[in-house]
Amino acid sequence: MKIAVIGAQCTGKTTFINDFIERWDKYKLCETQRYSELIVEKGLTINENGNEESQKIILNSLADQAIYTPKDSHTLFDRSVLDNLVYTMWLNAQGNVSDSFVRETIKIVKESLIFYDVLLFLPITKMSPVPFVEGTTRSSKAGFREEIDFMFKAMAKQYYENDTTYFPFDHDTGSPAIIEIFGDREQRIELASMYVNKEGDSYTDADTLIQIEEDDPEKPTLLDFD
Repeated sequence: MKIAVIGAQCTGKTTFINDFIERWDKYKLCETQRYSELIVEKGLTINENGNEESQKIILNSLADQAIYTPKDSHTLFDRSVLDNLVYTMWLNAQGNVSDSFVRETIKIVKESLIFYDVLLFLPITKMSPVPFVEGTTRSSKAGFREEIDFMFKAMAKQYYENDTTYFPFDHDTGSPAIIEIFGDREQRIELASMYVNKEGDSYTDADTLIQIEEDDPEKPTLLDFD
């Protein structure tokens, strides 16, 4: 399977990826250039200072990773094209990127998402808040991480509602599953094990252990870019 770990900055994605590989050792982190390495090499402005140029470069890199990694591999991706869209939409809300750029990004994202099998989303929750740790690619803007997390949750809500504004086709023929992974380190891996079997593959429909709750009126919504 090709699994992307997604979510706002500093939500424990790197730690989770390391724990995941320790549990399922046939998985490898995508070998092509990582998101953080690309930012440093290209000297890109990111987070609240991002712009159309930087977002386009990052999107193309993430899309290439998804498209050119063999379908039958066992690969983990640190972020996905959906992450890029969330940050681009935040920048659009601040007036930093245009509506037309968002629409172009959505088109590329929908075309690229079909190359992932699963998106494991690490949200911030009241039961397991993740302390913020500063880093070279992390924003220091107060509340930025939480705003991005809110937008990820809104995006996930639209997926659960079968909304194809940001997702390709339907759940059966194109869009990868979005699965929320939360809790402490051990709990996150145990949650992942409900979707990834001992061999590192997905359970079949007959083996499904959890039904995703699709009707939650408390979850936020996003702007419509149709």
